Amino acid sequence: MLVYLLFVFLISSQYAAGQFGDFKQDFGYVTVREGAHMFYWLFYTTADVENYTDRPLVVWLQGGPGGSSTGIGNFEILGPLDLSLQERNYTWVKNFNVLFIDNPVGTGFSYVDNNSYLTTTNDEIALDFVNLMRGFYEKNTEFEGVPLYIYGQSYGGKMAVDMGIRMHEAEEAGTIKSNLRGIAMGNAWIHPVDATLTWGPLLLAAGLVDQEGYEEIQAHAREAERLFNEGLYFQSTAQWASTQGAVFRRTTNVDFYNILTKMPSQPDTRSAYEIAREMMIHDNSHMADTKQEVVNLYQLMNNEVKQALNIPDHVTWGSLSNAVFNTLRTDFMKPVTDGIEKLLNETDIIVTKYNGNLDLICDTPGQILWVDRLKWDGAEGYKNAPRNPIWEDNKLQGYYKSYGNFRFFWINVAGHSVPRDNPAGSRAFLRDMTSFG
Repeated sequence: MLVYLLFVFLISSQYAAGQFGDFKQDFGYVTVREGAHMFYWLFYTTADVENYTDRPLVVWLQGGPGGSSTGIGNFEILGPLDLSLQERNYTWVKNFNVLFIDNPVGTGFSYVDNNSYLTTTNDEIALDFVNLMRGFYEKNTEFEGVPLYIYGQSYGGKMAVDMGIRMHEAEEAGTIKSNLRGIAMGNAWIHPVDATLTWGPLLLAAGLVDQEGYEEIQAHAREAERLFNEGLYFQSTAQWASTQGAVFRRTTNVDFYNILTKMPSQPDTRSAYEIAREMMIHDNSHMADTKQEVVNLYQLMNNEVKQALNIPDHVTWGSLSNAVFNTLRTDFMKPVTDGIEKLLNETDIIVTKYNGNLDLICDTPGQILWVDRLKWDGAEGYKNAPRNPIWEDNKLQGYYKSYGNFRFFWINVAGHSVPRDNPAGSRAFLRDMTSFG
């Protein structure tokens, strides 16, 4: 074990020279298991504190699976610099030490020796994450005991559930010196069938489809549900993609990440599955309108950033994203509500669910369905708890409801990526969980 930890430490430190931009940072690789190498990028808080460890450590997980936290989460959502390399005034680094992780392996700058080392289940992803954090703490011992919070967007929220379970087990066993206090699931892919079945009703209520369009969408969604219930998970994922295709046809290309906007129609020879996969990986509102922005991010990460962070020559940022998604295709439609119940019933970890109300792909109605079915000791108390308004900057930013260690935040004027779409509303769930924000 000692030899392994020393090896992890050496791998983590191998590329520590240099940095990108002026913000204090740390980065490196951890070999989480044979053939699998995971990359992290830490930005130390700029808060006016005596020691940066006076503020919590926040992990940010991107969705997909296959979306890069060090690229998308960092430059497009909440890192210290935006895509124009200008300082972001609402960056989370102002209040927290933010750790961006490219996971699962094969995502972003993380890489595998060959594709047989890619993960196939959410639990495998979680076990890799625990090993990543072991390597991180081995190198950055000052963070041992510092409150740790895991925030995951979209598929990242799904991954965060099993990560919370495995981190808690490791803490209880004394094999990691972390201090996990909470996990947050933002517009998360928690119960995929629930989400898919509520697209039609939401679009109909919003006036974005007529009755005929609603019926077509629901027919596709019910077929995805049937396949899932029969254990045909691979086929259910394909049918989920077909349901998205029906939504695009009937709404003339509504933006799945913000129902108030549409993506421009354009010829596309890709299959429904390929289009749906790209949307999940990029995890980016107005995807078609910002195609150049995505290209610029690819160029930025594979040129200036890659050089500054001394990434190995053979690693290309984002090159395995499709392989990562495809390898998890059988696991894609499986829910993680059992894991949420485990966290609520067996730990005191805060479990936060927040959702932008303009999102479609992980829509709020679909989230409420699985929340109301949760079996945990506080279920009745949560059901009867008041739903309170969120006021920030003299504006009604949404609502929240909480009981015990579970919270639900409805965030207004926000689609799939709440921290980017409504930074003011985001402060409410950050403060609730961490007391900062």
